[in-house]
Amino acid sequence: MYMNINPFDLSVSDFVAQSARWCAEFNIPEDFPYDLKVEIADRALFDTGTDQYEQIAEEAEDWIEQERTRLGEALPTFSTHADYIVRTEQWRNEFNIPPYLPYTEQVRIADEVLRTIDRSKYAGMLSAAEEWSKTESANLNAEPPFDGWKEQIRRQLLQIQKGKYLMIYVPYGSSNYRIEQGTLTSVDWNTGTVLLHSTVYNRDNTVAIDNIQSIDESRSGSGALGAVQTADLRLVGFDWYRGNTKL
Repeated sequence: MYMNINPFDLSVSDFVAQSARWCAEFNIPEDFPYDLKVEIADRALFDTGTDQYEQIAEEAEDWIEQERTRLGEALPTFSTHADYIVRTEQWRNEFNIPPYLPYTEQVRIADEVLRTIDRSKYAGMLSAAEEWSKTESANLNAEPPFDGWKEQIRRQLLQIQKGKYLMIYVPYGSSNYRIEQGTLTSVDWNTGTVLLHSTVYNRDNTVAIDNIQSIDESRSGSGALGAVQTADLRLVGFDWYRGNTKL
């Protein structure tokens, strides 16, 4: 199955969603919409044991590299003038582009800046960007401009409204996690931090975006047993349900 997706944004969940073997293992119907298959795969991977997850992740690593190579032939490496600005610290600072925003959002801001700048003032920069773009476009083995998992977390944060109760999972040790909980106070895209306010202890807590493994937005109060705001995906026998609704 070939999907029209960004080769630099593939995850282990994409691998599961596109693998007939693992879809059967996790009872994910092959005729489900792709985004829903990825969502179910993500939940199934979260609940699976460490040994099985590591096995799947190892298989996914090879698949992701193959997909990046294959898709790279049809989708050139990021190589626009806006990408040049984002990936050049001098110009990203010049145009005040927050470094921890999702990469695609940074490029959008840079593209808007390019529409309004004094072309004569930045002629040298545009000339350098042109040469950079040609080189990058020709280099299909260029390093990806961002980490796919971190990009996914940043995009999720960008869409969460202030005041939403979050459970943020942060790796602790080799295979454990700690959970930071509270209402979202703010996201600082310049320093790459999330500020949560604990409703239990009435205090603030800062979490580094790059340390986040996953974010659970489904709870409305402290603790894993807090009331659910939106129905969770769950497996009953061989059927997937969202709440009481069979998918």
